Amino acid sequence: MISEKLNKKIKEANGEVINLLMEEKEFAERKQLISADQKVIITEKNEQYTNAIIERLDKETDESVSKGTIEFLRAPLSHFKEKQNEYVYIESESFDVINIDAIALEFDEVFEVYTAMFGLALQKKFGASIRDYLDQHFDSQKMNYSLMFSGEDGLWEVNLPLNYIAGFKEDFTIEQTYQFLYSFIFSLVEWVENNK
Repeated sequence: MISEKLNKKIKEANGEVINLLMEEKEFAERKQLISADQKVIITEKNEQYTNAIIERLDKETDESVSKGTIEFLRAPLSHFKEKQNEYVYIESESFDVINIDAIALEFDEVFEVYTAMFGLALQKKFGASIRDYLDQHFDSQKMNYSLMFSGEDGLWEVNLPLNYIAGFKEDFTIEQTYQFLYSFIFSLVEWVENNK
C-alpha cells in the first residue's frame, strides 16, 4: 500500500533530494518513513501530469476526440456538461502511490452529476474497509456510488458521483477535480491501510 510504495521511492532516492506531493510528505512524516536529514521538495500537484497520458474520448465509441494537454486541464469542469459526449482519461505514474493507474472523468447526463471511474488495486478482503470509508464521506441519501470487485483484473471497479462528496465544487477546473480526487483516494487508501 502507500507505506510500501513511499518507502521504495524514498530508498531509491538514496539520501538525495526526493520529490513528494504534500499528501505523500505528510504521510511519510506521520509514519516516520523519512529521516530528519532527508531533503524533500514538495511537488506541485499539476507537475504530476507532466508525463501523463491525457486523452479526450467519445463516450459512445471510446474513440479519441483529441489528445488532451496540460492546458486542457485548466478548462472548467463544466466543459463536460457542455460536451456530454466526451470524457477525459488520465493515466499517470504518480497515481501508482494510491494503487490506481488512471482516472476517467465525465458528466453523467442521466443523473446530472460529474462522475469519476477508476480501478483500485486492493485485495478483495479490503472491501468492508473501502465501503466504510466511502459511506462516511459520501452522501448516499441522494445517490449511491458503485463498487464492484473484478476477480479477473484483481481490482475494485469504482464509480463515484462527485457531486455527493464533501468538498467537491462544480466550479472546479478539470485539474482541480483531479487534485481533489487524488487527495480523496489517497485518504481512502490510507484509511484501508490503517484499518487492515
